[in-house]
Amino acid sequence: MSRKVDPRSLRVGVTKDWASMWFADDAVYAKNLLEDDKIRKYLKKALRFAGFDSARIERSLQKITINIKVSKPGIVIGRKGAGLAQIRLDLAKITKSDIDLQVEEVKKPDLSAAILAENLAIQIEKRVHVKRAMNMAVKKALEAGAKGVRVQVSGTIQGPNSIANIEESKDGSIPTQTFRADIDYAKTTSFTR
Repeated sequence: MSRKVDPRSLRVGVTKDWASMWFADDAVYAKNLLEDDKIRKYLKKALRFAGFDSARIERSLQKITINIKVSKPGIVIGRKGAGLAQIRLDLAKITKSDIDLQVEEVKKPDLSAAILAENLAIQIEKRVHVKRAMNMAVKKALEAGAKGVRVQVSGTIQGPNSIANIEESKDGSIPTQTFRADIDYAKTTSFTR
């Protein structure tokens, strides 16, 4: 089995910025890191149908500022802010710090790897033909302005009684060796059973 590295982690400091912006002593570093992971997992699950892209977390001594990027901010905010209030209540169970939520709209959601991957997973769960959904996702990303796109789906794609295999669809220029290349990467799971 090969060892794969997330291409975003190699490009931190070159073309990408940190996802968490805070500093902590050794005593609380592990606790804060675990909280950040729990917050991101909760947001990814709760905002799945709102087109969740990313969450940038900044910490001060008593306050956590979370900048959420989504393609449909109206779903996140809800009627009269009810959606944000529910998210704050759920996040209060994870952390004891004060929470400041900021919702930002992704202007071109077809260029975001996380949104593309989640939409593809939702389509697979709805039993859309996999190869067709992959080709449509690649086509939409290229039309939105991407220089190159690679989509890979693996598992029992044709149904529960089929053999697991890997389907791949790619188009355009995909430079994997250059650090200056702005590469976006996402991985998600489709629950088909």
